[in-house]
Amino acid sequence: MSGENRVELYNAIEAHRKRPLIVYVTSKRAGLNAAMSTDALPCLIEQIDALPPDTKAIDFLIASYGGDPMVAWRISSLLRQRVEDVAVLIPQSAYSAATLVALGANEIIMHPNSHLGPVDMQMQLPQGDGGQAKRFSTEDISAFLDFVRDNLKITDQEHVRALFEITCNEVGSLGIGLTARSSKLAVDLGESLLALHMKDDENRSKLRGIVENMSRKFQSHAYPVNRKEALELGLAVNKKQDVELEKLMWDIWLNIEEDLKERVPFDPICELLNSKESGKLLAPVPQMNIPMCATATPSYQNTIDQIVANAKTTIDPVDFELTYAMVESCRAVYRYVTRGKYLACRMPDMMIRYNMLIMSRIWERAALPKLAKGGKTS
Repeated sequence: MSGENRVELYNAIEAHRKRPLIVYVTSKRAGLNAAMSTDALPCLIEQIDALPPDTKAIDFLIASYGGDPMVAWRISSLLRQRVEDVAVLIPQSAYSAATLVALGANEIIMHPNSHLGPVDMQMQLPQGDGGQAKRFSTEDISAFLDFVRDNLKITDQEHVRALFEITCNEVGSLGIGLTARSSKLAVDLGESLLALHMKDDENRSKLRGIVENMSRKFQSHAYPVNRKEALELGLAVNKKQDVELEKLMWDIWLNIEEDLKERVPFDPICELLNSKESGKLLAPVPQMNIPMCATATPSYQNTIDQIVANAKTTIDPVDFELTYAMVESCRAVYRYVTRGKYLACRMPDMMIRYNMLIMSRIWERAALPKLAKGGKTS
């Protein structure tokens, strides 16, 4: 994988589209998902500030499973304050908050392999004793009560109230209030983002219907909305295919996918067993045949002590570096990188135990690669 190749692809898209390109990607690697977050905004601002002064239009390529919806609003606001025309390029997946970014664009250019996703807000309910957090939305609570009334035919108000009390006990009354506000926020944000470019009266009348569909039509937050469905919903998706642009978008995604190891699930044990310390962690297990009453005989005891002393193995720390997100263009390259060390050992029960010691978490600016003759980085 070469970052140089990717910047060359960015140059190619800019030449093809005749406008600057900014790229924002968060890791979708299994076991290493990253969310859209406010910590990326300073890098995005620097990318916007680096645009040529006469820039009137921009492409914004995004690939993410989503994150903070207010980040989506902030990104769209920042772009709109700088340029008049925004196109969002979707090479692969842009779900949840990433879909909100697309709603704020004058044009959404979707690759045939790409998908958007529903924009219903997802809440997380922490679980005690290290249990996995529960995810739910207002639609989940409404669906439960609809199921009680429509499928189970429980219409008695006392019974419905009792079931709602159980839900309140599980989620918490404040949790239900928060999901209700979040559901309204999703609709309001979606309408506001669409209104950035759907300004005439005919289009504004469609806003609520589009957002309601994107928020409540689909029965799963992970539902993949393809290009045809997005067009049917009334989104500003490209109707004509641009084969050259689609190829460039897909080449960029494949390059990023390789860089972030998207096809390789993240597992610290696998990382350790592929390190130089794996030989020690998988070393043969010494066996000892101890005669009866061996501990009572000094010579045998000396032999046991020697074996135990020689069986000790020092396993050195293993360095790791993980990339969670990227904000890139022909003008600057930023990566959110976590670095640290694995501390590992093999226990008497043969299980490998490890600890991840985080040394740094930082957005860092990488040097722009030197391009081949004819390329440009600014």
